[in-house]
Amino acid sequence: MSIKDKYLGISSCLVILLLGISLSPVASASSPPSIPNVFEGNLITEGASAPIGTVISAYMDSQLVGRSSITDPGKYMLAVSGIEQDNGKKITFRLGRIESEPVSVTYQQGALPAKLDLTFKGDFVGPVIESSSASPLYVLNDGKDFSVISARVSDESSGVSSVTINLSPAGGGVTPLKPEDGNIYTCSFSSTLDGEFKFPLIATDSFGNEVTNEKGILITVLKEDELTTKYGGADRIFSAEEIKSFVNDNSISRGIKYAVLSIYFVDGWDRI
Repeated sequence: MSIKDKYLGISSCLVILLLGISLSPVASASSPPSIPNVFEGNLITEGASAPIGTVISAYMDSQLVGRSSITDPGKYMLAVSGIEQDNGKKITFRLGRIESEPVSVTYQQGALPAKLDLTFKGDFVGPVIESSSASPLYVLNDGKDFSVISARVSDESSGVSSVTINLSPAGGGVTPLKPEDGNIYTCSFSSTLDGEFKFPLIATDSFGNEVTNEKGILITVLKEDELTTKYGGADRIFSAEEIKSFVNDNSISRGIKYAVLSIYFVDGWDRI
């Protein structure tokens, strides 16, 4: 056998081997994708139609398998995801924490969209965030200086269950606000990170209805080495009148005020 024949034989074997490797995964991945069950119909509630934005969800074996926001009062459309092994499992539907009146529905992979009217009894109107604020708006990033976040939240139907704020952008977590008198809820915020932060505020009532403050809570956390630039002007020098105005500015934290005073006045308050 010539060297050329040997080369062609080896090349042919390599091509066949490569084709076998490339084709075998395709064959194993040829199973059809899962097609969700889609349900839609009238949404009948006690007292009033569920408002736009209300979340309807579906569960199988207590696991969330579908979630959708209502875009048309009294109507819904929901896709329920599953696999072949879920065939025959019962599907339950919820608005917030409230389960619908009993319906006989099971998951069937690849089933056609179905019309299904659902009836719920309970409160489906979310709480109202009447106002929210932070004071002061500017704090120092020493982890000790703080701002107090407050919100006025009410729910005439079922009462407020919780008010939380997500402080994750500034290195925190989801934090509950403590209830005070007059439907006021508060918590304190501090951070070692710096920057301008926007924190979403979420209120939940006893039936699980949620509402989010779209504007959020805005707080700016400053580093000490940028205080002269922010508050000292182009010349980075304060006049006596500017210092008095700065000290009386309630949007600026006490920690920032002391830091600025220590930078510019050795004697602190006695120089004002």
